[in-house]
Amino acid sequence: MPKFLVRIASESSVWEEECWATDAQEVRKVYERKGLAVLGVKKKWSGEIRLKKPALKWRDRIIFAQEFLALARAGIPFIKAIDLIMKRTRNPRMMEILTGARERIIDGADLSVAFKPYSDDLGILFITSLAAGERSGKIEYTLQKYLDYAIFMDNVISRIKSALTYPAVVLTVSLFLVFILTTFVIPKFADFYHGANLNLPFITVAILSISSFMKKYWMLILAGLLLLYIASVRASRIKKVHLFFEKLKLSLPFIGEGIVLISSSIYFRTLSFLLGGGIPVMNSTEIAATASPNGYLREKLGEVPGKIREGVTLTESLEELGILPELGVEMVRVGEGSGELENLLLQAADFIEREFEFKVKRWLSILEPLTILLLGIIVGIMLLSVYLPIFQLARGIR
Repeated sequence: MPKFLVRIASESSVWEEECWATDAQEVRKVYERKGLAVLGVKKKWSGEIRLKKPALKWRDRIIFAQEFLALARAGIPFIKAIDLIMKRTRNPRMMEILTGARERIIDGADLSVAFKPYSDDLGILFITSLAAGERSGKIEYTLQKYLDYAIFMDNVISRIKSALTYPAVVLTVSLFLVFILTTFVIPKFADFYHGANLNLPFITVAILSISSFMKKYWMLILAGLLLLYIASVRASRIKKVHLFFEKLKLSLPFIGEGIVLISSSIYFRTLSFLLGGGIPVMNSTEIAATASPNGYLREKLGEVPGKIREGVTLTESLEELGILPELGVEMVRVGEGSGELENLLLQAADFIEREFEFKVKRWLSILEPLTILLLGIIVGIMLLSVYLPIFQLARGIR
């Protein structure tokens, strides 16, 4: 939570003091409730480098939504429900969120307004669900819909992580093995070969050269990789650079197609969830666009609300973008024509998810043996470079 420097005035004096708050608007409300006039609010830099707090994981959101929904169904007032959840939570960030939301509710804010400053942690969909439930008087229904959606998102992330775990482990082990061999093992053979005055094969000379370079400059290499990582992180904060690399991901074999499929599924399911909660199409498309895991797709899908505002239908807007699967767009067309858009969007999401899972299984069936083959080739080349001179020396002795 940032710190602000506040300039305040009373009837007799003017002074400055510091205040912790979510934003400048909250600072003004705090002092205005005390009957003081706020002359200025300035965010203060503490001199420390603070890392951005990561958003709550989907698992944390699910637990919170489940508990809050159960207490709401039991007829427990919101303040009491938050107090009960605060007693058992062990997550410091969740405790901070609940404390801030509780204070706002006591001050008379609606539930959605109370949690809105924490949309980065809880997700804009949770805030939207609360607002839709308050507007329709069916907050338990909208929370249940949100809970179903959150469970789906958690399952998607778990499946993607499990699919990538094996290749990532094999690749990491391969790189570590190559680093150890080239930096510490092969150099020991180099002294032996030079002392024997052997005419070394090309493969051995090449590996020894790489090994010598790695041994001399391995710290510089690691430092260079670290600097490259830092530079890439900083560059990714520039919008044009970020969008360029996000678009580049979509052109990668296998990976690009997977990103499009999972993004399309999330977009259609989010849109169905929002429309089912009574959110207008314009607002629903705007919020659903932010759910995509790819920045370039988020940018393109963010154009849809503007097209709808101009009188273009949802189907035509998606067709003009040309980035979503054709079957999904066709199901949107049918849904718009039949008045069953919410259900058709859900069916489109289900179909795309099944296609994604099928393709992931097929990709892994190809990737796993290829990864092992690559590891075998790398180790084989290194062993060959080491043992060829030994065989040459043995023939010379005979």
